[in-house]
Amino acid sequence: MLRRLTAIVLVLFVALNVNAQDDDSIAYSLNLPETVVLADGMTFEEYLVKQVLANAKPLKERIETLRYAVTCQLEKDIDLTKFPHRRTITFFARLAGYGPIVSALREHKHFGITMAEDVLFKKGKITTSNVRMVEMKQELTEKQKASFLKHDGMMSANVYDKFYKKVREKAKELQKKYRKKKDETGMEYVGSYTAGNRTFYIVKLDNMKVHIADGCWQISRISYVEGQNNMNYEFKEVRPNLFLLSRGNAKLFLDKAKWPKGYISMKMGYEYH
Repeated sequence: MLRRLTAIVLVLFVALNVNAQDDDSIAYSLNLPETVVLADGMTFEEYLVKQVLANAKPLKERIETLRYAVTCQLEKDIDLTKFPHRRTITFFARLAGYGPIVSALREHKHFGITMAEDVLFKKGKITTSNVRMVEMKQELTEKQKASFLKHDGMMSANVYDKFYKKVREKAKELQKKYRKKKDETGMEYVGSYTAGNRTFYIVKLDNMKVHIADGCWQISRISYVEGQNNMNYEFKEVRPNLFLLSRGNAKLFLDKAKWPKGYISMKMGYEYH
C-alpha cells in the first residue's frame, strides 16, 4: 500500500515541467541532418551526448550564489472520489502528513492553485522564504492551504542536477539495450538551428528530445513523451555558458483500468535575480 501511496504522491506533486511550447511551435529554421565523420565509428549524436555528459558539473561547482523566484501552478480534472483503494490511500496520506492535501484534491474534481516561493542557492545549499498562495480556483480551508505551502519541495528542488542525471541514465540505458547491435544506438540526430549567436543541436534519446547548446554543451531544452503524457522544459542562459530552467510543464493523463479518467497538470516558472 505504501508503494501505491508513493505513486499517487509522485503523480500529484513531483511530475517535473508555464506555457512551454510544443516542438512544432518553436520559431527556428531546422537544418537537416549533416554528414559528420568521427573517429572510432562514433556517430554525431553519440559525440553530442558525450560532450554534454563530459562537461556536466554539479550546479554548486558552476556558481556560488543564485537568487530566484519559483511559481508553481497545479491543476487537475479527476474525480478522486472514485479512485480505487481511496480509503487506504487516504489513511497512509494522513500518516505521511498529506491528509489535508488529499482531502482538498478529493473534494474538488476541478482543482487549481498557484503557489510561489523565493529561493537562495548558496554554496550548494538551498534556502527558501516567502512561500505564498498566489491564486486558488476554489475555496480551501486554512489547514489545506497551510499543508500545500508546507509541502513545497517541488519548488525548491535542485532541478539543474536532476536533468543531467536523467540524460546520463537514459544514455546508459540505451547503451545497455543496444550493446549487441553495432549499427544501432537508440540515439538519433534530428538536426540543428541557430538562435541569437548560438547553434543548437537536437538529439533524440528514445522518448526524450534534448536540445544542446554548441560550445558550452549545456541543455537548452528537453522534452519527454510517454503515451498521452507530455513533459516539456526550457532553459535560458542566465549567466555566460550557464543555462538554467526557465519554464516547463507536465500534463499527465490517468488512463489505467478502474481509474477515473482525467489529467493532472503542473506548470513551473523561474525568475532569476
